[in-house]
Amino acid sequence: MDWDNDKIRELMESKSEEFLQKNGGVEGVAKLIGSDIKDGIAASTIEDRKTKYGENKIERREPATLIQLFLDAMKDVVIMILIGAAVVSIVLGSIMCSVHLGAQCPKRLLWEHGAKEFPESELEEELCVEWLDGVAIICAVLIVGGVTAVNNYKSEQQFRILQAKQDDALVVVQRDGSVDQINVNAVVVGDVVSLGTGAKIPADGLLIKFSDLKVDESSLTGESDAIRKDDERPFMFSGCTVTEGDGVFIVTAVGKHSEWGKILTELDTEREDTPLQVKLATLAQNIGIMGTVVAGACFISQTIIWLVEMSYKTCFTPNGDGDISSEEDCVLGHPGLMDQEGCEAAGYFWKTHYQNFSALRLQHVVEFFIDFVTIIVVAVPEGLPLAVTISLAYSVQKMQKDQNLVRIMAACETMGGATNICSDKTGTLTENLMTVTEGYFQGQAYSNSLPSMSSIEKGYYTMLAEAMAINSKADLGKVVAGRTEIIGNKTEGAMLLFLKELGGDYKEIRNSTQIVRSYPFSSAKKRMSTLIRTSVAGRLYTKGASEIILELCTSYIASDGIVKPIGEAERQTMSQHIVSMASQGLRTICIAYRDVTDPDAVAKEDDPPEVEMTCIGIVGIKDPLRKEVPAAVESCQKAGIMVRMVTGDNVLTAKSIAKECGILTTGSAVEGPDFRKMTPDEQKSVLKDLQVMARCSPQDKLILVRRLKEMGEVVAVTGDGTNDAPALKEADVGLSMGIAGTAVAQEASDIVIMDDNFSSIVKSVLWGRSVYDNIRRFLQFQLNVNVVALEVSFIGSVCGFGMPLKPVQLLWVNLVMDTLGALALATEQPTADLLDRQPYGRHDNLVNDHMWRNIAVQSTYQIIFCMVMLFQGHNMLNDCTDGNYGSDYSSCIDLNQDGSGKVSHQNYRDTCIYNAFVWAQVFNEFNARKIYNEKNMFAGVMTNHIFLGVIVATCLIQFLTVQFGQMVFQTTPLDLDDWCICILIGAFSLPLGYLQRFLPPLTFINSMIDKYKKKPSQVTPEEETADKETGK
Repeated sequence: MDWDNDKIRELMESKSEEFLQKNGGVEGVAKLIGSDIKDGIAASTIEDRKTKYGENKIERREPATLIQLFLDAMKDVVIMILIGAAVVSIVLGSIMCSVHLGAQCPKRLLWEHGAKEFPESELEEELCVEWLDGVAIICAVLIVGGVTAVNNYKSEQQFRILQAKQDDALVVVQRDGSVDQINVNAVVVGDVVSLGTGAKIPADGLLIKFSDLKVDESSLTGESDAIRKDDERPFMFSGCTVTEGDGVFIVTAVGKHSEWGKILTELDTEREDTPLQVKLATLAQNIGIMGTVVAGACFISQTIIWLVEMSYKTCFTPNGDGDISSEEDCVLGHPGLMDQEGCEAAGYFWKTHYQNFSALRLQHVVEFFIDFVTIIVVAVPEGLPLAVTISLAYSVQKMQKDQNLVRIMAACETMGGATNICSDKTGTLTENLMTVTEGYFQGQAYSNSLPSMSSIEKGYYTMLAEAMAINSKADLGKVVAGRTEIIGNKTEGAMLLFLKELGGDYKEIRNSTQIVRSYPFSSAKKRMSTLIRTSVAGRLYTKGASEIILELCTSYIASDGIVKPIGEAERQTMSQHIVSMASQGLRTICIAYRDVTDPDAVAKEDDPPEVEMTCIGIVGIKDPLRKEVPAAVESCQKAGIMVRMVTGDNVLTAKSIAKECGILTTGSAVEGPDFRKMTPDEQKSVLKDLQVMARCSPQDKLILVRRLKEMGEVVAVTGDGTNDAPALKEADVGLSMGIAGTAVAQEASDIVIMDDNFSSIVKSVLWGRSVYDNIRRFLQFQLNVNVVALEVSFIGSVCGFGMPLKPVQLLWVNLVMDTLGALALATEQPTADLLDRQPYGRHDNLVNDHMWRNIAVQSTYQIIFCMVMLFQGHNMLNDCTDGNYGSDYSSCIDLNQDGSGKVSHQNYRDTCIYNAFVWAQVFNEFNARKIYNEKNMFAGVMTNHIFLGVIVATCLIQFLTVQFGQMVFQTTPLDLDDWCICILIGAFSLPLGYLQRFLPPLTFINSMIDKYKKKPSQVTPEEETADKETGK
């Protein structure tokens, strides 16, 4: 290993063929880095190579720390306004305490006239705690910021895990002369790596062997056209993708020393808001606008009332010097007896607040401003994006255990609304354990059996073995649990296993054969070819779809080993055997050859001479159906999802497998070429009952997806090949295969099915529906909280009561109902009955008619009891507390008209309103678990430990805030009777929640929403499709 990273970087950055040749070409560079272009590196040198050249890992940007995330949370505009208001409140409150304004006079309601009596307790000097509001708001803001930071930190950690999994992949390398399959992170400098179409290049390197190799380097250069790689352009760069052909290259730079690594070291993948989160943020914004209007109305009404009260004359007391002070006599002045004569007789001053203005009176305006900001904070359902994040993150984590790697989080929810699943056959519906079970060899049909080495002519065996070994990119790996691992295409691997059973060694055949040119498999032609040099001239081996290859053949090898023309009888016999095998669900592959006189001249042509060929044989390959597929397909059909099978097999094979797994029932089947020839309207007509598409090309699949979307369907499509990428991107949810899928397909997809199993796709539907329902649950719960809080605050303010729900209380409700509510309702487990209903489709409203009804009933009930307690609480409630957080029923007193009890400066009535309001939310949280017309809201609650934990925590904290919150939460301890009353009022939400389900749903709200939704431009589906296909 004479070269170091600096020397390698000089070569790779120069991209100089001259520099390369000066150092002995690719073979010379291989020696300089201690490797061999044929056998690769010695395994014993791996650790030394990691030390000298580094590992094939990218050090990503360090995630934000908790402190950084906390500071980011503090930059929120609303939070900054709250902090500013809190600081002003603390400053003004401290000044007021320092100048000692004395007792605050009780409020007089606007409609009260005449003399007003006040108990002596209401006029007592109260402890100066004006500054506590600001401190409490600061504390609440810190808690909100902390919760947000912790949540974002956990989300970041989960994303890092997903990112690491996405970076995980397997590559085929040559080490110690043997083929091995290793993790991409284990690649080291000197490794000889094999690449096929669709592979992502794992490291920088130099090309050794190639066949029609083209690489997409747009990720590095921005150039959209694929770059042909050959001896003149041998430089390979990590992060690029093989779009055509295949090749072998030797690794020269890994990790941060590679071109792609240098970019990733400076740049990292940044997450964008998912479409679902954007949609919900828009909803939150609209609710926030409504909240701002209500908050503004409250602020204006409170300010007007304050200005009116400032114009009333009142009785001001003199200070020590005999001059007028800012303190007023609450009995003689406003809001007491309004006794001007008594005031002046006592030597006091009879003036308005305007005449005796004190800047400290502006504290009330600051309080109104704090109320204004608090209402906005409560109105904006900040917990909605939090609920979505929790639900998606929770579901994504659980889906990994169900073999679903979610790359785009929004796809998790979208999958729940899927109305169509277009599934591949091989490996998804079947086990992808290809085995040759039948065939047509040497002019003889073999049904349920195969020829042995002794039953076929030696020359024929040589030709058959050479065709299967040479015209193939697959390899046989290690034997695990009695099963030989197939590296590469499973169909080709099945033929190599058949060759092995015949006693052949494909590696020996490959090493002794000189390949002139390879023609990779073409999905359009449904075949692949390899041109070799023979002792005489050259030979072209071709294999592919049996009916297509057979049409290209004019002769066959008969039982005596002699090449004979194919007559009508022979062609009919072969075709009948193909039909027989296909009708049993076997994949049929025809193998043929043609001799050429000048292989070098042929190699220069763009297309191989695949005409007038000789049929060597036909193999029938069986891929057993996965045992769990029929039940999974039935579940999808029961859930209202149309399952369609799209496959490259012929129509007979496709229909056989589709019937076996339950996809093909009463529907139709069509072949891709026929479907492609139809007009868009004809295609839509066929799609109404189409269940199988055979001989389907990637372009056919793309057209299929587009037509279904034009019909309003939500489409999920599976794909494993590079050419499937357009369809995967076009679909609402692209599902790539984790085992058989190419890197291109996986990058184009939203979800990677790690086990390539259709039943895992059904699980993703289940989780998707669960996510959507969880978001709806929280939304139903949150909207009810917002409506009640806004309405109560508005009525209290305009009627002169002030804010029945204090700013700190509302912030606490906001924290509890947003964070804990999101945690409780967004982690409901999916249940099997989710698959018993129809999909919600593309245009479903987030809040359905049943939810609007539930919100209307619950919010109306809560507003009513809050208003009754607000206006009549002083007549209905008694204060029986003992002064030590307990009850003493021998000393009960009626409440004062302003709502105070035994402690004049703490509002007993408002504490009861606050307590009953929170308990109503606690019990309504059970109602919110059901968003349709389910009668039993307790079903499954005992299995959701997070929900139960949140309920217990909320109840405990609510008890502490009421009994011990006092100055911070502006509450006063309640006696046992009033505790029971508050809990019973809240608990009535449960029977009400049951009864409301017998009421008809509210349909007019969604009708209005749909009416005023922005209309899309009047473009026909055909015009839209034409635009897409022409790149407009």
